Amino acid sequence: MASRHWATLVSLVLVGRVLANDLFSLPPATNHSEELLEDYGQFLLSTMNRSIDPCENFYEFSCGGWKKADVVPPEARNTSFLHAIQHKIDEQILGFLQNATKRELGDLGVNGTKSAEIKAKQFYASCIEVKGNLSLAYQYFQELDEDRLKDSNATFDWMYINFMSKYDIYPLVPMKIHYNTATRKFDVLLSPPTKVLAGYSEEQIKNMTREFGLDASSETGKQFIENFNNLTKFERNLTSMTKLRNETERLNLKDFVVKHKQDRLNWTRYFELAFNGSQELQWPVLNQLDSVNDLVYYIEQSNLDTLKSYVQMRELLKFYALWKTQTRSGGVSSECRSLAETYFNYALLPWFIGKVFDKDRRADILSIARDIKDTFYDLLDHYTWLDDETRSQAKTKLASMDVLVGYTDDLQHREVIDQVYADINMTSNWFENLCILERSRARIRLRSVDKALIPLLMPTRTVNAYYADFLNLAFITIGMAQWPFYHLDFPDVLKYAGVGNIIGHEMAHGFDSYCYQYNYDGKKINWWSSASLRNFKERYRCLESQYNKFILMGVQTNGTLTSGDNIADNVGTRMAYYAYKRKSGDKAWSEKPLRGVNFTNKQLFFVKFAQTWCNGKDSGEKLRRLKTDVHAYDEFRVQGTLSNMPEFSEAFNCKLGTEMNPLKKCVVW
Repeated sequence: MASRHWATLVSLVLVGRVLANDLFSLPPATNHSEELLEDYGQFLLSTMNRSIDPCENFYEFSCGGWKKADVVPPEARNTSFLHAIQHKIDEQILGFLQNATKRELGDLGVNGTKSAEIKAKQFYASCIEVKGNLSLAYQYFQELDEDRLKDSNATFDWMYINFMSKYDIYPLVPMKIHYNTATRKFDVLLSPPTKVLAGYSEEQIKNMTREFGLDASSETGKQFIENFNNLTKFERNLTSMTKLRNETERLNLKDFVVKHKQDRLNWTRYFELAFNGSQELQWPVLNQLDSVNDLVYYIEQSNLDTLKSYVQMRELLKFYALWKTQTRSGGVSSECRSLAETYFNYALLPWFIGKVFDKDRRADILSIARDIKDTFYDLLDHYTWLDDETRSQAKTKLASMDVLVGYTDDLQHREVIDQVYADINMTSNWFENLCILERSRARIRLRSVDKALIPLLMPTRTVNAYYADFLNLAFITIGMAQWPFYHLDFPDVLKYAGVGNIIGHEMAHGFDSYCYQYNYDGKKINWWSSASLRNFKERYRCLESQYNKFILMGVQTNGTLTSGDNIADNVGTRMAYYAYKRKSGDKAWSEKPLRGVNFTNKQLFFVKFAQTWCNGKDSGEKLRRLKTDVHAYDEFRVQGTLSNMPEFSEAFNCKLGTEMNPLKKCVVW
C-alpha cells in the first residue's frame, strides 16, 4: 500500500509561536518570508490526515484534519477554507466601518464635503443604531407617504400613480431598465404585472403587522391586514389581465410608439412620465406584453385610491425586505456591514486595495494568468480531435479573452470614487438613508438607457472568481488572492496550484459544456465544425458519466448539472500544472520548497490544489449543495479532477486500478 510510508516520510517542524487567528490574519502577521513559509507549512500539514492512503482518497488525505486543526480558527472549522478567508475579509471591513470619529459621524448632510468612505461609515453607524426596530421604520414610511401626497400639482390618474414611486417600482404596467448582455447596453423592458403580495402567507402578514408595532387585534392592526388582503385580491386580478408574448418584440422607441398607436394606452405619455421628458427616439424597447388593452381597461375601472395603496404597499414590501436583511452569522453588525458593502461597493475599494493588495501582488497574479493562457493556447495545437478551422477559432477565442485581477485602474483613485457618490449625503436616520440610496439607484438606472457598460458582476472583496460568457472575460477578485491561499513570497508551485488553478478554471469556462456556444466576442454563434463538436460532446459526456458515479450518503451527484464546472476544474488544474512545468522545468519537480514539509514540488502541487476545497460543513449542508449546486461537492471536485491526471498518480506512486488511478480517464481539453 502506498500509504505505509507517508506518516514517516512527512515531518512537521512545530514552531509553536503561531496562533490560529494570527495564521488567517489579513495581511499576514509576519512579513518575513522564512517565518511565513514555516507558518504555511504548519497549516498545510495540520489540515491533512496522513494515515489515509493518498491513492484511495486524496481529499481525505489532504483535508481530513481540517475540523480538528489548531491552526484553523474555531469559527472556520465548520465551513470551508475559502469561506474562512472570506470571514477574515468581512472582519477587516467591519473594523474599517466601525473606525469612525465623532466628527465624521456628525458631519451630516453637507454636500460635497465628505469622502465616499465617510458616507459608508455614516450609513453603517445609522444602521447599527436602529436596524432591528421595524416599528420606527413603518412610522417613517407612513410619514413619507403623507408628505408625498401633499403634491397637488400632478395630474392624478392611473398612469401618474404607476410612476409615483421613486424607487424603481412601476407595478401597474411594469417597466424595467434591463441590462442586455447581447448588446452590452441597457434597454427598456416592458413586462406583465407580477404577483408580490400574493407570495405572503397569513402567518407572514401577521408577523409583519407585529414587527411594525401594530397589534393585530387593534383597529389599526386589523385595518392593515384587511388592506393587505384587499390589495392581494386586486393584484391577482391585475396579473390575470395579460400574459407574456410568445416572442419578445424588439423595436426602438419611435417605432414602438407608431406600431402601438391603436393600443388603449397612450405610450407617448407613458414614456414621458417614466423619464420626465428625457426619453430618446432611438432607445431600444423590449416588449413582453402580449396585449395591453384588457390590462389598461381593468386599471381604468379601478379606484384611484386602490391603485395608490397598491403602489405604496409594493414600496413598503421592497423596503421591508431591506429592513429584514439577515446574514448567516454576526447579528446586526454583520447585517449592517453587508448592506454598507452593497450600497458602497466602490467606496470601500481604494482602502481595501491599499490594505491587502498592492501593485506587486496584482502584477504577480497577472503574470501567472499570462503563463496559463499561453500554455492553454500552445496545447490547442496538440488536440487531434479538433479540425484546423475549429482549432483556429478556439485559439482566437482564447487570445481575445480578457483576464482582470482585482480591479480596473480607475477604481483605485479616491477622487474618482468620491465623484461617484457626490450626490449622496447621509443623515442620522437609517430608514431615510435607505430611501436616499434606493432613490439614487433608481435615478441612475433611468439615465442608463442605451448606455454601454461592462458591469462588475461581484464585489472584488468576495473570495470568488467568474467567467462572463457575453464578455469573454475572466475575473479574479482581490479576495481570491489573500493569505493563506496566496502570498507574493510563496514558492511558484503554491501560486500555480492555488490562484493559478482558479485562473485556469475561469479560462476553461470559456470552453465548457455551455459557454462553448459563445465566440471570441461574446456572441452566441456556432464556431464549431460538426465533427469537432461531436468529439467535444463525446469527451465532456465522459466526465458527466464519471461524476454520476460519485455518491454522498446515498445521494448521487448530478454529472449533467455540474458539467460546466467539472470541465473547468479538470482543465484549469491541468493548465496550471503544465504552466508551472513550463516555467520551472522538470528538475524543479523533485525540489522540496517548504522546510519541515517532506513533499516534492510535484506532490505539493496536488496537495495545495486539494486543500483549496477543504470543507468542514455538516452533512445536511453537504446534501443541500449536492442537489442544487452547479459545482460538484468539494470532495468530488478533488477526486474527479486528480483521478483523470496521470501526473498525479506518478507523483504519489498510485497503481493502476486504485481509486485515484482508474483504468478509464476522461480528458476534455
